[in-house]
Amino acid sequence: MSFRSRLAVLLLFLTASLPFATFAQQPAAAAGGAVHGTVVDPDSALIPGATVTLTTSAGKSQNATSKSDGTYTFRGVVAGTYTLTVSAPGFATYSKQSISVTTGANLAEDVQMALQNETQTVNVTTDTVQLSVDPDSNQSATVITGDALNALSDDPDELEAELTALAGPSMGDRKSVG
Repeated sequence: MSFRSRLAVLLLFLTASLPFATFAQQPAAAAGGAVHGTVVDPDSALIPGATVTLTTSAGKSQNATSKSDGTYTFRGVVAGTYTLTVSAPGFATYSKQSISVTTGANLAEDVQMALQNETQTVNVTTDTVQLSVDPDSNQSATVITGDALNALSDDPDELEAELTALAGPSMGDRKSVG
């Protein structure tokens, strides 16, 4: 066999085996499917930074984070049934079950997040001041009885002035609001 014949056979062999060499270099996961989508809020505004989880029925999961344009992508997803879960601060967790991925599939799973209900608890307590009726603790009290009580004015403004005068300077100058 001549040199030219051997060279022609070699080139023919290399040309014929080139597709097989290219296929052999691809990772096995590339034979799977792809799941992708966009994460938006109730007003269709993009949500970057959302945590997106794709979980198999066996419990094995893959995680992705939505990019600045709200998109996420899972590549090389092995054929099977999955649950897609998305969470983001301020939003209720989104979950979609029974997503069927087949070999070579390119599934678009867009997600619209709902706002999270926010609860707030307010506890109100009061400190009650107990009035004492014990005569020992009311030594500076003024008791008005009989004619002194009848002498007080019936007009509310005048009655307030008279009682303030009886209370003395320790009560301070109080103005009525009305």
